[in-house]
Amino acid sequence: MCRRDRVALALSAHDCGSIWLVYAPNASYLRVYEPVSAFADAGYWRAYAASGRAPAISTGPRARREALYERVGWPWRVVPGFPREAYVIPRSEDEPLLCPWNLRYRIAQSALELRRLTPEPVAEALVPTDFLTSAAEVVAHDAGADRHEAPSDAHEQIASWSVPLRWFACVRPDDRQSGEGYLRYRTPMAKARTQIAVARNLVRSELGDDADLAAALAEIAEWLDGFVPESLVELDYGGVASHMGAEELRAEDSVDLTWEALDHLGAGEVGAAQECYARLVERWRDRRLSERLN
Repeated sequence: MCRRDRVALALSAHDCGSIWLVYAPNASYLRVYEPVSAFADAGYWRAYAASGRAPAISTGPRARREALYERVGWPWRVVPGFPREAYVIPRSEDEPLLCPWNLRYRIAQSALELRRLTPEPVAEALVPTDFLTSAAEVVAHDAGADRHEAPSDAHEQIASWSVPLRWFACVRPDDRQSGEGYLRYRTPMAKARTQIAVARNLVRSELGDDADLAAALAEIAEWLDGFVPESLVELDYGGVASHMGAEELRAEDSVDLTWEALDHLGAGEVGAAQECYARLVERWRDRRLSERLN
């Protein structure tokens, strides 16, 4: 791996609110699609959706990685500019649903966070001072330009190598969409918020507010609250699905297992709930280990 790639991946691997930047071939995604009318620049996005040039979710991650590598060299001097892109779900001609990428802001914000959280000698080698100055200017300018440019309003969370267990509580088994090499769940925002609230309340009642899982569910709930009620939530296994065999993909039922555990918890069957959760953790343990090893 060349030095430029190591630096780019170092920035991308920093988890700033689970918002990562560079495509990991084995990655999953939690996205929110909002109606075009929710954006201050609805005219631009309506024309963009109508143009048909929006990337598919199957090819978008690779396109983002290539766009980053085309614009960023060593040493990094300024935050590069990017075309304004989004994933689009057609709903009607006047009101498609969009999940914007916000790449420039997200790169700048992650650079600042990486510099803040990394030991100084390492941070100075990864993120030069002039690049940090540029990143600070981008964050200061873009944060007030549109509410969707703020970190809490980023429309996509990304996890490498596996699917975070807390994401499964956003959807239900009947939200499943699958086919050759892909698996995703799509659900209305109102339903997703209700499901997260139910899951959080059940976990809190048994484990308390200080439990890691309760805190993680609270973070997801807070993130979802930043979008309009007419939005759509998507859990996309992405590259994780492409690394599963056909039979494994058909049998993948982590969402079902999550709600089986929560149903047991609601019925006061704590032992059965713990057994389901242990099976879920064990299922994803090897993939999480792969993440640490890489």
